[in-house]
Amino acid sequence: MDVGLTRGQRARTVKPVTQPLGSPPRYPIRAVARLTGLSVDTLRAWERRHAVVTPVRDDRGRLYSGADVKRLQLLAAAVERGHAIGRLAALSDPELEAMIAAPTAARVQEEAAGTEDTAVSESSCRLLAALRAFDAAAVERELNRLSLSLRPRDFVHLVLFRFLKQVGDEWHANRLNIAQEHLLSGAVRNLLGAMVRLYSKEDVSRRLLFATPSGERHEFGVLAAAMLAAAGGLGVVYVGADVPARLIVDSAARSGVDVVVLGVMYSESSRELRRQVDYIIDHLPGRLELWVGGPLPSTIDRTLTGRQIVRLTDFSALERQLVRIGAKF
Repeated sequence: MDVGLTRGQRARTVKPVTQPLGSPPRYPIRAVARLTGLSVDTLRAWERRHAVVTPVRDDRGRLYSGADVKRLQLLAAAVERGHAIGRLAALSDPELEAMIAAPTAARVQEEAAGTEDTAVSESSCRLLAALRAFDAAAVERELNRLSLSLRPRDFVHLVLFRFLKQVGDEWHANRLNIAQEHLLSGAVRNLLGAMVRLYSKEDVSRRLLFATPSGERHEFGVLAAAMLAAAGGLGVVYVGADVPARLIVDSAARSGVDVVVLGVMYSESSRELRRQVDYIIDHLPGRLELWVGGPLPSTIDRTLTGRQIVRLTDFSALERQLVRIGAKF
């Protein structure tokens, strides 16, 4: 369930300011600027002139909540579409979402009918040009803009996976190098991680744990799956890539999740992957469902029988299972 672009490099992510245990995360203004694509000056002006959000303050400056960041992202997306901030400031978040979603639905219908989305195509060209120029800021800015103007599901299907495949093709053709690939990996991982945090809700009926087993470092698929689950209103526990099987089992048992989603890619170490998957199957509490996605080798695929195991052949299969347990897209 992973498009497998990178080779496991770790990347710096935007993290909230450390808060007392149990308190909601808060983001400093420069982190919010990166997450929204808005400049620091614009954020200050919108707050001063239109009171679009009311961040708290400490001795270091403004601190924004996750709800503040989400609202600013909605406002930025609406402004990008030509609406005036003065008129948008009085709208509620649902009203902003409806305003943004309306043209998106038309684009999705065009895509389903086989009509190329010119805007997305042009964005892919801009992304590729920025990547070739090693312009990390431009790559992040364009990805942020697309994530704001599209619904999460459309962003994954119409933009992210298509562009990652395009970059993979460029790399195999020696038109991009490993450094450019890693640059993109960092930007994508940063954005998806931020989206998981922003869409996460506390009051949820079902929760899922997402991970890849030890030795499996391709995490884009499982991270995108976690983001879609969060956007669909489900609870997410994302423990990341390359996690030993015993820790996945322990985390699932202790976190109170209903489902464990395991992303596994085919690799040369298929024997070790099979050992990891077998351990999880044998030791996971019987009340939990286990969903396994990715192009598995047949030696592993044949073991996925019995207990509550769901084989995810693609992201459509994932989305059907998310809807089954309560997600709304």
